[in-house]
Amino acid sequence: MAVLDLIIKLDAALRIKAVQRVGENHAFADNICTSLINQQIDHVLGASLKDYGIVELSNKFFRYQCVTEPDGRVLYLSSNGVLLDFYKQIFGHMAEGVQIYDRNGNFLFGNPASESLEGYRSLDYLGKHLLDIYDVNEEYSTVLTILRTKKPVANRCDRFKMKNGMTLTTINSGYPLIIDNNLYGAVVFESDLSVLKRLKNRTFNLEAYIGSTEPVGQAAMYTFDNIVHEDESMKDIIHFAKKVSLTDSSILIVGATGTGKELVAQSIHSFSARRYKPFIDVNCSAVPGNLFESMFFGTEKGAFTGSVSKAGLFEMANGGTIFLDEVNSISPEIQAKLLRVLQEKRFQRIGGNKYIQCDVRIISAANENLAALMQQQKIRMDFYYRISTIKIDLPALKDRNQDIILLARNFLQELCAQYNREQLTMEEGVLNAFQQYDWPGNVRELHHVIEYAFNRAADDVSMITLECLPDYLRPLERATSSTHRDSSTKIVLSGEPGSFDERVERFEYELIRQTLDENSGNITQTAKVLGMSRQSLQYRMKKFSMCE
Repeated sequence: MAVLDLIIKLDAALRIKAVQRVGENHAFADNICTSLINQQIDHVLGASLKDYGIVELSNKFFRYQCVTEPDGRVLYLSSNGVLLDFYKQIFGHMAEGVQIYDRNGNFLFGNPASESLEGYRSLDYLGKHLLDIYDVNEEYSTVLTILRTKKPVANRCDRFKMKNGMTLTTINSGYPLIIDNNLYGAVVFESDLSVLKRLKNRTFNLEAYIGSTEPVGQAAMYTFDNIVHEDESMKDIIHFAKKVSLTDSSILIVGATGTGKELVAQSIHSFSARRYKPFIDVNCSAVPGNLFESMFFGTEKGAFTGSVSKAGLFEMANGGTIFLDEVNSISPEIQAKLLRVLQEKRFQRIGGNKYIQCDVRIISAANENLAALMQQQKIRMDFYYRISTIKIDLPALKDRNQDIILLARNFLQELCAQYNREQLTMEEGVLNAFQQYDWPGNVRELHHVIEYAFNRAADDVSMITLECLPDYLRPLERATSSTHRDSSTKIVLSGEPGSFDERVERFEYELIRQTLDENSGNITQTAKVLGMSRQSLQYRMKKFSMCE
């Protein structure tokens, strides 16, 4: 299609005196061009002549530009001009951000979604080089990779910093712009989680409409946005998890109880290409061994007394994800049967005689060291390597010290919103107690403590105080304060070397040891004096090797 389609020449009275077709355009027959001669241009346009505008001729739309000449005027008509207007509007309605660069990496175009996503104006970026806009390593830039290799880049997870200091995490796909085998530029499509959520909802509704049913296990799915964090180790983990979300590799998430393993598993599923398919979670420790096979593989009627035809979890999760929580509790015999399904991607129902194909991604979680369990022959080696293609280690909350207060405030804010209560704050003593405590129950324990304190707080107060906390947390702040008030205390920390956490651990050790000595080693009495449960005291004593 030619850039210019028609040239219409007008006389001084604005009547058409000539119509010329350009190139090999066959949009008009000769008789149509001839019929325009001597017509008033305003009549042809259906409106007064302007310097530029749109005209419909023979049921085809053209954008025109009017140029004044000594003996009249000339109109240059282009159907491409209208298409460009259409394309601009289409880009404006796209949920994904779109950016176009020339072959030298200079910015040419950004649609409104991209401007909104990154907070810029296209006019401010026009003509600027990509490296002048973003603080990004050249070899990790989607656009520069395309320009260097002349090949597409699909579903790359990029985290980059803009020159204004703003940090963005996006999923990008880009393509080279090639004309006559020559590279002239690159286009990149960018999405963040808000875009993916909108696309998810659109596809989810379509699938529910077509199938007249909603996918299994899709209610209240977590995403990476739900993981509250500032700690650098968590930022790295989430960045890595987003990257592996885009693959089909099996993932093993290892972490202590309460560190948020299922939250990460659901976030991976929500971020993956399987996000519109079922996510089914199984607490393996709660499934009786004699029901494992029927639960996972399903049954056929007559397989055993009282059996009915019923789909198992692998059928229900087809196309989606199965999350095996506490996978370390599965017996070696069941591991062997699951391994076969994972390898062959097919299975038979109990009592059935035909194979059923399945496409399921496995995400597993364990609160123990599976490598150690392999040495004890509690975990099969082949099963371990099958489920742990990708391994993600979640840190304990005590190793995310800067996240403790952030999480506590977030939990408190959610509770206030849930119960329509005016926002509560936490006094300094509460925050100090939180940072001194080791949180053996991790994030789950912190959430329970905040919920307890929220319910203990009187309706007419606006602050959570130490009196609102469980008994076992109150002595931490009081004891710390007493070291500054009572110069006769036997516990002295000033001048001792070590990090903050190390010094707090030494203080906790000395406080427990001293109180035990004062109570002749009586654990029950010591726990009562310290205001904590016997179980909590025994946990700390074991941690510090203070008991056999």
